[in-house]
Amino acid sequence: MSETSVDEIKARRSSGGDETDTTVEIPAPFGVDEGRRVGHVTAQDEPIVVDREESCVRVFVDSDTRESVRLGDYLRVPYPAGPGADHSTAMLVGVIARLEYETVADITDKRDGGYHNPPGEQSFAYVARIDPISTVEFDPDDATDADDANDADELLRQATVDKPPKPGADAYLVENEAFLRTALRIPHEGAFVGHMAVSGDRIPSEDDPLPYYLFNPNATDENEDAGEPTVFRHLQVAGSTGQGKTHASKNVLRQLATEKRYTIEVPPEEREAATTDIQDERVRGLNATVIDPEGEYVEMGDDPDDADYGQALRDRLDNQGVRHGGIDDDPNVDFEIFVPYIEDTNIDHNDAEAFGIPFELVRTNRQLLYSSKPPERTRSAINDVISRYFRQEKGTPTYDAFSTYAETMLADDNDAITEMDSVKIAARERIVDKYEYNRIFDHGTQSLTDLTQRMFSPSQVTVIPTDHLRGQTDRIVVSCLLAHIVGNKVGSNVDYPHIKGTPLLLALDEAHEYLTGGGDDPRENYLVSNFQQAAKRGRKDKFGLYIITQTPQDINDDVRKQMNTRIYLGLERDVVDSHDVYVPDEFEDAVTQFNKGQMVVKQPNVRPVEIAGLPVCLTRHTN
Repeated sequence: MSETSVDEIKARRSSGGDETDTTVEIPAPFGVDEGRRVGHVTAQDEPIVVDREESCVRVFVDSDTRESVRLGDYLRVPYPAGPGADHSTAMLVGVIARLEYETVADITDKRDGGYHNPPGEQSFAYVARIDPISTVEFDPDDATDADDANDADELLRQATVDKPPKPGADAYLVENEAFLRTALRIPHEGAFVGHMAVSGDRIPSEDDPLPYYLFNPNATDENEDAGEPTVFRHLQVAGSTGQGKTHASKNVLRQLATEKRYTIEVPPEEREAATTDIQDERVRGLNATVIDPEGEYVEMGDDPDDADYGQALRDRLDNQGVRHGGIDDDPNVDFEIFVPYIEDTNIDHNDAEAFGIPFELVRTNRQLLYSSKPPERTRSAINDVISRYFRQEKGTPTYDAFSTYAETMLADDNDAITEMDSVKIAARERIVDKYEYNRIFDHGTQSLTDLTQRMFSPSQVTVIPTDHLRGQTDRIVVSCLLAHIVGNKVGSNVDYPHIKGTPLLLALDEAHEYLTGGGDDPRENYLVSNFQQAAKRGRKDKFGLYIITQTPQDINDDVRKQMNTRIYLGLERDVVDSHDVYVPDEFEDAVTQFNKGQMVVKQPNVRPVEIAGLPVCLTRHTN
């Protein structure tokens, strides 16, 4: 609460027959009304209705405040004070959903108090239609226990709107932070996203905007890490090219790089392998792993170099608890870059550690060898050869050795080709001497499995750039990475319990390239099925999915539905109109006109709101 937002009044209370003067700080604006009055509730031309389906509350806007209100502004309307009370203890809060001029003949309630309209405008009344959001209440009896303004803030309570305001009641812009947070159920803490905004302008003011955080407001003292900051209930960022998806995601991920710890179950495989008794649960920091197809997130270790990133901005971010600066300089979080090594490719990331893709992954992920959906008998032949190879292989499995083995197993020994021979030929053509497989598997001095413990360390941001890969090679490599991570995080009898036993956020940029599903690509369908399972088990396994896309309608429906937090930047009209994209109704038109950095955020149990992202990236970001 700001220093000017508390009204100090004297409240007399009786105790044991003795009267005691107690100074009580009444949360603004429940004392003497403060803030900008914009008009009053009118009922002479249409009824004031609060309904379960459609409400109708209209405010006549004073002529001298017409220029100060706009679509999306939040208004408060005090309910009448109770018997013997000096001030209101409840207020309706709503958002301006419509603004219109009406002719004098259409509205008789013109009580204004001023006649300063421009020539011609006096012939019209200016009316705002308000969509009720909530009621904010304050019990003055509770204020006797408030020792300071922060305690007074906590006395504000949100309730459902169950009655209309009175005709003639004054309407004010909502300009108090604590009041606005309560009305919209905006969290007080969590991962910073940006500032509350209307039409791109920060509110309550540009100089003192209200920070918006991602958090699970249903977390309790007994279950303090239940989804906070909503990462384990999954998040989707969507926006057209050039609207700031990467910029915004870097800023969110920077906030998740924190010293926060989560309680997680120790995997049974780890307990069984231990030489001494270990507990069933432990506390670990989050590992945030980013699959980076464009090589943009590798910069997050470095400080921003934007000329506008001055001391004044740094001070404001510090005051609001916003983390900024390269992760490499953060004493609480590590930052590492690992890049897949593929034959005949150049790696530009000098700070990265290269790793190979081991053929061993195919043992439990046979679909990685399916270049297309095979007929049933061909698929059975492929699976049979894979199973036999891994059973007989006593050393390190390699694709080269497997290819030789499969060539022999599926050889055509007869001059006359039988039906079974045709199946073998088809199977051999799909998995033997494939150009991509030879380039991808078993290169480099260290493999993905060798580095698993380091790559997915707790309290670390891990970036895996794949910008040196193209086409089918890129899709196979990313499929291998995701299969390894997801399978060991949500599967049973996992090979790498370190992944399962670490709180993990998996961020996938350009997600529409990998998570469409439903087509003829068996690798993609396999990944989608893994992501569907991961999305359903996220909270239990401490596994969050963070998908970034320019075409959210292309993401598999079952995966997309599990994204409980959605951030929408500017989108094309055809995307918004898609029945598979769930932009909040009140923002469907606005989101198609957003400037770079404007966004709509909808997280669980919080009303959808407009947010203005920071104009600068909190880590290095090369546009």
